[in-house]
Amino acid sequence: MVVLNMNNEADMPVRDGLKKPLVGVIDDGTKTVRFVIYEAERSEELAAYQLDKTEVQPQEGWYEQDPMEILNHIRTCSEKAIEQLTELGYSKEDIVTLGITNQRETTIAWDKFTGEPLHPAIAWNDIRTDSTVDAILAKVPDRNKNYLKSISGLPISPYFSALKMRWLKDNIKAVRRASRDKRLLFGTSDSWIVWNLTGGPQGGLHITDVTNASRTLLMDLDTLNWDPMLCRLFGIHRDSLPQIRSSSELYGVVQDGSILEGIRLSGILGNQQAALVGQNCLQAGQAKNTYRSGCFLLYNTGPRRVQSTHGLVTTVAYKLGPNAPAIYALEGSVAVAGGAMKFLRDNLKLVKDVVKETEHIAGQVFSTGDVYFVPAFSGLYAPYWRKDARGIICGLTAFTTKNHIIRAALEAVCFQTRDILEAMNKDCGMPLSKLHVDGKMSSNDLLMQLQADLTGIPVLRAHSWDMGALGAAVVAGHCAGVWGIERWRHHATLADTFLPTTTDDDRNVRYTKWKMAVQRSLGWATTKKSIAMTGQTKRKSSMVTLPSQSLDVSLSPPRSRKGSLVDGPSIDYTNKFGSPVTDDGVNDYVEELIKYSARKFSIFVPMKTGIDEATILDDADYFMSKKECDYGMCQCCPTKKRLQTDWETIEEIIENDPEIIFDSDDNPIVIEPRSDLLENDLLVSPTILGKGISLRKRMQLDSVPEIFKHICSKLSRTPLN
Repeated sequence: MVVLNMNNEADMPVRDGLKKPLVGVIDDGTKTVRFVIYEAERSEELAAYQLDKTEVQPQEGWYEQDPMEILNHIRTCSEKAIEQLTELGYSKEDIVTLGITNQRETTIAWDKFTGEPLHPAIAWNDIRTDSTVDAILAKVPDRNKNYLKSISGLPISPYFSALKMRWLKDNIKAVRRASRDKRLLFGTSDSWIVWNLTGGPQGGLHITDVTNASRTLLMDLDTLNWDPMLCRLFGIHRDSLPQIRSSSELYGVVQDGSILEGIRLSGILGNQQAALVGQNCLQAGQAKNTYRSGCFLLYNTGPRRVQSTHGLVTTVAYKLGPNAPAIYALEGSVAVAGGAMKFLRDNLKLVKDVVKETEHIAGQVFSTGDVYFVPAFSGLYAPYWRKDARGIICGLTAFTTKNHIIRAALEAVCFQTRDILEAMNKDCGMPLSKLHVDGKMSSNDLLMQLQADLTGIPVLRAHSWDMGALGAAVVAGHCAGVWGIERWRHHATLADTFLPTTTDDDRNVRYTKWKMAVQRSLGWATTKKSIAMTGQTKRKSSMVTLPSQSLDVSLSPPRSRKGSLVDGPSIDYTNKFGSPVTDDGVNDYVEELIKYSARKFSIFVPMKTGIDEATILDDADYFMSKKECDYGMCQCCPTKKRLQTDWETIEEIIENDPEIIFDSDDNPIVIEPRSDLLENDLLVSPTILGKGISLRKRMQLDSVPEIFKHICSKLSRTPLN
């Protein structure tokens, strides 16, 4: 219905004859930047405009974005969307507030005086920090990747922002220099956007909200503040981090000279938490799944923080005001969902148009023909957290066609979702009765039906594929007083329902075979692990052996000359300048062996018998055997018997263990702290072992000649003792 608006000189149509306040949303996604405008308390988009982002892959598994492009796209999209308001009887002045939703773990470093990015943004799905993860794990007891979950809710994984920040400090000179000069700012993309919108170098606000901060591995989930010990462990200075604020409060006013100038900023949510709010999953026990490049399932646990013992992460769902309680969620993240369809299109050339052809081609067969596709291109996320996993397609026969493979790729998304649901059921003790879904991939009817069949619960698909922007509009409008959260809590969201059509036996048999396929995907990427995890530097000594020589060096420590595969007297491999003498031909041969070897092997033979690589069945047994008592979360044990984090132990480890950093060529650099000197040892000048690798060398004082001790005592104030 079209009516006349008598308040304007020009007659303009206004929907339903009622002019409502407008809420704008900046949506910074993995692939696109959008600007969306909503009428208050309406879930339908009033106006929107989007632009695709440029994503660069400098190396395999590396994903980078241009931070300046994000800002330029925001300006362009906001201008184009606001232009559409004229035809709808609205203007820019009707926009009362702005919300922001963003890709969460994507990390940016910039100069707070110039405003220039110091490096391209490292995207959330980037895995370049593998070596950094190993260096951090070397500092925690038992190298336990879950050691920090009791504080941050997250495992130590390349997924999270702290590892990306540490990598930037270790490998990018501009970042190190800015840190030294106290002009470095770190943040996820929401911090970068807010800082620039509110003035940039001229007083821009360096803030983030609790949902984004909870994805960094640096925030304490209880205090909702940066944890000093975590910052120290990762080497991130507090001054470079943003201030943590709630998800819904007045942060400031746009002051960047753009078309958004003067509009208030009052809402920030990470994109998956925003989708949880947009899907109206505001009650404990409700869950949503978003199907995009990755797949993200969040389960609302209310104000109760649930410590997962089955591979999920604990995160903040939202905090609707500075004085409101924080609402928590369990989350399971799938690294590759829509990315698997892109792989079939770009790499295997099985389809030309993912949206139009995938459902049609996969629907031409009634099953996958027992083919299973595990798209672990950059490792597996929840609930496995195995960065050594790689993608596989198994179960191929002479009758397999591309139809079966495409259908198997769709089923892989559903199986990974069931993996997370199974873990959530065990953690929370109550199976879900229904699953709310959104995201671009949810438009695929076959995928939604497969999801219902393989999980055995109804799937409710929202009519709008982008519920994240809607959630950001809700929290921003809530702060501005134009979008009542209680009314939204009871708002009936329109949805398409898909009901299960298979039996329990059928879906369980297929799920069992999926677990078998996952097991076969593990352990493929194992390079560099032994170097970083043991703190050993790369050694390029000769490995020449004679047929009669014995290779039994298992009793020698890795740094002992007896550990060399060259039998005979000890050989000094350094020349008079302190550089190692190597045989380039032999080393090239060894590098070729390592490059083409089907299995990982180390130059050094370990002192103890090696432990077999853990399989997914081992992980399942391990997690099944864990109880709340093991995590100090139970109510049955006395307080004094509960497991507590021994921060004195970890502080001592941080102080005494050598720091391991990595240069741009992934060479490990071991830096020994001076406090770690042994009482009877003498520290001599560093010996250069290779490019970018240094190691301090000690000698026993007992072996120092008396004349040398006498000379040192004459030349130095410090006695040689």
